[in-house]
Amino acid sequence: MVICKDRTKLPEDFPVLIRKVVLREQDNDPERFHYHDFCEITYVQSGFGSYFINGSRYEVEPGDIIIFNQVEPHGWVVTERAMEVLVLTFAPEVVSEPGLSSEDEYMKPFLYLGSHFKNLISSTDERTADMHDIMEDIAGEARRRERGYEGMIRADIIRLMTLLIRHYEKDGKAPDMSLNEKKRSMKRLEQAVYYINSHFTEAVTLEEVASLAYMSPNYFSSYFKNVTGRGFSEYLTMLRLNRVQELFLTTDRPVTAIAMECGFRNMSNFYRLYKKHIGPLPGRKGADRERIQGE
Repeated sequence: MVICKDRTKLPEDFPVLIRKVVLREQDNDPERFHYHDFCEITYVQSGFGSYFINGSRYEVEPGDIIIFNQVEPHGWVVTERAMEVLVLTFAPEVVSEPGLSSEDEYMKPFLYLGSHFKNLISSTDERTADMHDIMEDIAGEARRRERGYEGMIRADIIRLMTLLIRHYEKDGKAPDMSLNEKKRSMKRLEQAVYYINSHFTEAVTLEEVASLAYMSPNYFSSYFKNVTGRGFSEYLTMLRLNRVQELFLTTDRPVTAIAMECGFRNMSNFYRLYKKHIGPLPGRKGADRERIQGE
């Protein structure tokens, strides 16, 4: 896997960019993930695909919304010819106001923690349609650029953030950390997480990753789970399983070859983990199909 920084540049005078993008199946590159310095909200207008974030795979369909913060490497795969998305990107300071702790308040959706957190907001959610309407309003303001459009866009983004906060707090679950705590925690894990995301197909050990964060293995293990919501082994396993699924979608290679390439050295363990976290394996060609049916 290659993880690179998104080269998209937001306007310096008003760091907001909204655009409609067509993602094509022919451009699928499951080897390449990216991250960026800004926040992103993507609305799926048509088509179907998968996003891969923090060891989790999200299947998306029209009407879904998916969000990314500034520290999450992510990638995508289109599962039909094309997927059309409306993408809103903005710098956190857009929603900051002098004298108010608005960054802590409005940025909660992008720094929400806990094992229950999901980057995907389903089309069936009661607020998704309203969020899409706001994004279309922002697109209209950005296109027309009439007097006061920046203030209108800022107000619309704050409305959007408020709906996101309500979505994540509707079950009465509060964030586990404040924005600043999250930033500090992620900064401390940055090198370790980058290493895991770049080498997960290899024999990565807890000891070597902990040393990158200058922590003991035991302390790193608990710290990592507290920050990411997943244990080290589970995070590593999900990265590998998601990579397996990507290759299932994009190649006709045998299961054994794919599993081995993705870091699984024991096929019995691979079948067990796949069934536990994903479900039944899809049918494949040749001897692997017979093996799967016999499991």
